[in-house]
Amino acid sequence: MITEEIDVTNEVDTFNITAANNTFNPDAFSCLDSQSDQIIFFRFVTNGILLNFIGCFGILGNLISMIILSRPQMRSSINYLLIGLARIDTVLIITSVLLFGLPGIYPYSGSLFNYYFKVYPHIAPVVYPLATVMQTASVYLTMTVSLERYVAVCHPLRARSLCTYGRARIYVIGIVVFSTLYNIPRLWEGKIKAEWSEEYNMTVYCPMQSDFRDNEYYQTVYIHWLYLICMYLVPFLSLAILNGAIYRQ
Repeated sequence: MITEEIDVTNEVDTFNITAANNTFNPDAFSCLDSQSDQIIFFRFVTNGILLNFIGCFGILGNLISMIILSRPQMRSSINYLLIGLARIDTVLIITSVLLFGLPGIYPYSGSLFNYYFKVYPHIAPVVYPLATVMQTASVYLTMTVSLERYVAVCHPLRARSLCTYGRARIYVIGIVVFSTLYNIPRLWEGKIKAEWSEEYNMTVYCPMQSDFRDNEYYQTVYIHWLYLICMYLVPFLSLAILNGAIYRQ
């Protein structure tokens, strides 16, 4: 048996719970989704193991890239864009681990109980919008790198004025600002629901979709159409056109 301590309405309750998913019944809480054993195991393998494992190597690789590209002799506009991309991707990996990697461990293994029921529900409404900001910034920074290469290859005479270190900074800042403004509505998509269980003598906290997120017009316009245009069509067409022009050159 493992003894866990949680705060409930400013009081500390101590309870004993076996750290195995077959002894904790999620059906005892209406805010928890009931999942089959196959789905729980699949998420444990893909999110709990693979995502966390690959994420650690991704963070390490980004750190090495940032160190190398930050050297004085490596100072250039393209390298500054790559440094910005590495920084943003590092934050994106961290948010992915917090939102999907760590929560995928408990339902199957019984580990990280406190994180699953106490930490994750409280950070998800903030970490999720941050993740979408980083995702948007990563996509458009990748597009900017291709644009910079297009100018350097296809318009070398204009590259000296357009592809400068100072302009690269402006591009990165502008993309981060745009990504933040575009994803501001994400802040109101989630809410936290606390539920008390007499069976377990404890309170669990669950991240839930807000009424704002469930609005039909919001889903149609913002979630579906705007996301399709801004995150798929514009970046994909831009990359296809720019890389095609570079290849022909």
